[in-house]
Amino acid sequence: MNASDLEKYLERIHFSGIPEMNMETLKKIHQLHPKHIPFENIDPYTEKVPSLNADDVFKKLVVESRGGYCYEQNLLLSEVLKYLGFNVKLQLGRVVWGRQEDSVAAQTHLLLIVDFEDKKYVVDCGFGTATLTSPILLNEEDQQQTPNGIFKVSHRENTYILWMWKEQWLPVYRFIPEHVELIDLEISNWYLSTHPDSHFKNKLILSKVDENARYTYTDHILNIRSDDGAKESVTIENDIQLYEILFNTFGLKENAIEALKSKVRIW
Repeated sequence: MNASDLEKYLERIHFSGIPEMNMETLKKIHQLHPKHIPFENIDPYTEKVPSLNADDVFKKLVVESRGGYCYEQNLLLSEVLKYLGFNVKLQLGRVVWGRQEDSVAAQTHLLLIVDFEDKKYVVDCGFGTATLTSPILLNEEDQQQTPNGIFKVSHRENTYILWMWKEQWLPVYRFIPEHVELIDLEISNWYLSTHPDSHFKNKLILSKVDENARYTYTDHILNIRSDDGAKESVTIENDIQLYEILFNTFGLKENAIEALKSKVRIW
């Protein structure tokens, strides 16, 4: 990451003003990133293992205006925040979304822990449908309001669990703070993009969140959940409709569609 890369990234997420190492900048980046850089798994879905090389991630998500999944999203975000002077640590979590918080799960999700002014924050722009849009305090068990929903972090012994409120508290992922090496990510990345049972290999998943709603596509359904609680589901019946939502809903460009067309069978 250099000054030119930072400028291109800030343009990609429509950041205005001068970024500084303060909470205002951190919150602003955290809200804009998942709005303008969508979560998408086109690469593993089309049998391509995403590169975790920093230059490759930057080229894909910023220069080529693609999206990516958690490793790509949060590796890019970590490079940006470190360049601005933030203390950032990589952290692997066990996804329990849609299950019980103590369910057996591998460490397959990348999130970030940011130390700022003697406080630790969970920072995560890569969880798709339940991604955060603001940093939240790690060691604060009370509920925390974000621009897109209410979250909390519970803590029992050495295990933390992120929860999201959706008519009830739902567990998102759990983690034990520990040092993570890039090789740990490479192993998880390879598993998620190549294992026959991986949902990232078998399902096309798209997601983004803006100031109005969360948008998620999977299983030929586009779900829109507004911040006021309203829900809408749209059935996508053919590739033309799919390509339209890639453009219009998720802001992807022709290169993403060309990559998707390499999949032998979508329907």
